[in-house]
Amino acid sequence: MQAGGGRDSLPPFRTLKEKRKVNLMTSRTMLCACANDYSISIRTVSAKMRSPHWFYISYGELDRLQRDSNIIVSDIRSFVQIRLDEWRDRIVFGFTWLSGRGNEKVEGTEQTVTLRWSGFKAFLDECRQPGAPKSYKALSIDTTKSRPRIIFDGNRDNLKAVIKIRHIRHKLAKALMANFCWPDSDEIRLYNDFAPHSFFFREIRRGQAGICGGLILHDQDDPRRMAYGIHT
Repeated sequence: MQAGGGRDSLPPFRTLKEKRKVNLMTSRTMLCACANDYSISIRTVSAKMRSPHWFYISYGELDRLQRDSNIIVSDIRSFVQIRLDEWRDRIVFGFTWLSGRGNEKVEGTEQTVTLRWSGFKAFLDECRQPGAPKSYKALSIDTTKSRPRIIFDGNRDNLKAVIKIRHIRHKLAKALMANFCWPDSDEIRLYNDFAPHSFFFREIRRGQAGICGGLILHDQDDPRRMAYGIHT
């Protein structure tokens, strides 16, 4: 454990900075959307490619996305699978862009674009209103980022108690590795919970508090069934 400024961090769970330098602006994709009377049209632009045509998605399909969280839409020869993850504030477009080559042949490119749902939803809610902006542009989220830092903050009595018991210590390490795989988060801060060997957690994203809940050790009287669970 490392101590500093009144809090402990677990080095294995710190965000690792890659040695290679990556220009994120050129590796990300710009999604452009325009609102029409009955649909929105989407085009993508990146350093590697520009979508071969505008892709039209009806407002009815986008309303269905908010109900079902997963839709597949086709336009001309191309199609897109759109997945909505409101909990993580993400919308993921999985495009398959296809173009005819003649002689009954086609060729194409697969492209995945991940955006923040809150920004895209605000555009969808406003664009159908009279006089509202009809265009939207956003850069894709960098999904190559590793897991957030795990920091034990404040009173560390529960952490000290866990460290003293080998099998509980292993269960905590396993739970931290299995959970909090949130690449768009900066930190997960853990605090003492009233339950023994358990913790309250708070996500920190771009300096703001995000999801919070409990990392609770269940069935503490039965070592075989004992396990940590996430509660939000």
